[in-house]
Amino acid sequence: MVSGRGFNVILIAIDTLRADRVGCLGSGYPTMPNVDYLCRDSVAFTNHYSEAIPTHPSFTTILTGVSPLIHKIVSHDGEVQLSRSILTLPQILNNAGYLTIAVDNLATHLNAGWFARGYGYYIDIGGIVVISNGIKISGEVVNTRVKGALELINRHHDEPLLLFIHYWDPHTPYIPPKGYAERFYKGDYTRGDLASRLNSTRWGRSLLRGSWMRNLVDSGVNDPDYVRALYDGEVAYVDERFSELMRMISDLGLLEDTLIILTADHGEGLGEHNVYYDHHGLYEWDVKTPLIIRLPDRLIDEIGRSRARGVKYDALVQNTDIAPTILDALGLKAPDNVTGVSLLNVIKGESKGRDVVLSLENTRQTARMIRVGEWKLIQWIRDDTYGRRAGHIELYNLAKDPAESRNLAEEEGEVALRLLGLMERKYRVITGANDPLLTQEISLPIPIN
Repeated sequence: MVSGRGFNVILIAIDTLRADRVGCLGSGYPTMPNVDYLCRDSVAFTNHYSEAIPTHPSFTTILTGVSPLIHKIVSHDGEVQLSRSILTLPQILNNAGYLTIAVDNLATHLNAGWFARGYGYYIDIGGIVVISNGIKISGEVVNTRVKGALELINRHHDEPLLLFIHYWDPHTPYIPPKGYAERFYKGDYTRGDLASRLNSTRWGRSLLRGSWMRNLVDSGVNDPDYVRALYDGEVAYVDERFSELMRMISDLGLLEDTLIILTADHGEGLGEHNVYYDHHGLYEWDVKTPLIIRLPDRLIDEIGRSRARGVKYDALVQNTDIAPTILDALGLKAPDNVTGVSLLNVIKGESKGRDVVLSLENTRQTARMIRVGEWKLIQWIRDDTYGRRAGHIELYNLAKDPAESRNLAEEEGEVALRLLGLMERKYRVITGANDPLLTQEISLPIPIN
């Protein structure tokens, strides 16, 4: 017997997608017209933060609704496994009588089997992403697997479903099909200082030792703008695959009673703050991620179209809130250990969102972040390879400096101390003496060279 309202849920994740590449979130960027079209029928959150980066910590947070300080997955490809006491969204929905399907590969690589928990069908898309020389699965391959999932759904048409779909295209290596990068680049890619920029940091030098970047530079590419265009080409390509997906969903008659959520696990550094073509650093381009929610028609009618269709909300929210939002929409109770909150309260006008958002990382470096209003503070917990020592802090006023170009930690010392103290108190309340950023080593340190 099915519990709850019986809506379908389709959760779509586009790995490594920067929020500023989604035009409807306020940037006006032209890379994703099909996702922008989805926004017309949806609600979009312009200040949505990943509470942990990169992939494994973020997706664990999305699929549990539990703070990474509690579920302890704070490193990509780390040693820690998710506790069986923490239920994932597919487990909860499977127990409630839903057909649960994933089109994904998180569970089949890198010692992370918890990503398969609760799925009746786990359709492996294959491949493994490695920064320099791995095989990246394209959106075309993913959509082929989705067709198989939709055949399953058609055979179980009397059961409500959860379908999780994971696209990888914007992740390195950036290798869009011919013609996509050229939409965003008109210069001479041989002119520039890409090689010297990469050689200026330990991470950049490690990229140059890998086949993808080494081959790109050896082919004559020396303009960082061209590499950014390659990334944008990947984004445009996956946007077209998303459009194909939406047509398939529509053709199956699923749109009316389906909750559709589109998000990302983290963003990508394209040279900002000297981070090239990776996702370490708790800056906005990395931790601010897209969140677009298309509600089922019946739920829109309950809430009111003026609040639930074609609306942008600037409330501070986190990816911990995705799972409880889904459960609330379905009329199901969230487990007691869930720390996220339902965003239906924001959509209904009953909440203004969070006063504070947090984020953390422990993969390439160890750091934590807090945002309160227009102020954002980052604290490094261990020395990093960019010359920052443990305890280093950076403070930014995002209203005046959205690019985080001017560190105000000394100039606005009182603000910095207030945010630092608030972050420390929140960590102590949640973790006590068992802060995973202190008890776990960095999982993928930047090589020494």
